[in-house]
Amino acid sequence: MLRRVLAWAAVVLVGAVLGVASAWATLNLGASAFAEKYGAWSHNRAAGSEAAGPYTRAIIAREGLLALSAREAVYFSLDRDEDGRPLDESCVYELNGLPLSARWWSVTLYADDGFLAENRDNAASVDASRVGNDRPWSVRIAPVQGDTANWLSSRGAHRGFSLMLRVYNPHQDFQPSEETLPVLTTVSCAERH
Repeated sequence: MLRRVLAWAAVVLVGAVLGVASAWATLNLGASAFAEKYGAWSHNRAAGSEAAGPYTRAIIAREGLLALSAREAVYFSLDRDEDGRPLDESCVYELNGLPLSARWWSVTLYADDGFLAENRDNAASVDASRVGNDRPWSVRIAPVQGDTANWLSSRGAHRGFSLMLRVYNPHQDFQPSEETLPVLTTVSCAERH
């Protein structure tokens, strides 16, 4: 009898360890497996969908994304430059986009901790009402504004910040691709010591 109890206890313990290990691996290593890539941008089609499974829902909850349905909003994230390096506060970037086939859109900069950068620049986000959705647009991403009107402040964001593009009420003809989503270009980076 004691052997059976110990055998069942071992089975339960192994199952619990495997379950915890698979959940940890999915949340910490597997988020990219649930994402579609459009150039440097990532998108999870299941975000905000009733079809989202438990792993997708856990990843979304961990990342803090409160996703609306895909009819209401589509989300794209970018955390690397054109050479695959993590975005860095010491660099100056330019984000260039074309009109998006949607009612409205916004791009927001998040610090490495997933929150808005801690600064008082009032430049955490740009949107269609500010830069227009009827012509090509450009936004400078840097710790200081410089001589540009459209600016996202990376001051206080540190190494590893990210951009979130939200496309609200996308039209039926909205097709995300490398050609339709904004393109990020590194302008310069300060020397690191």
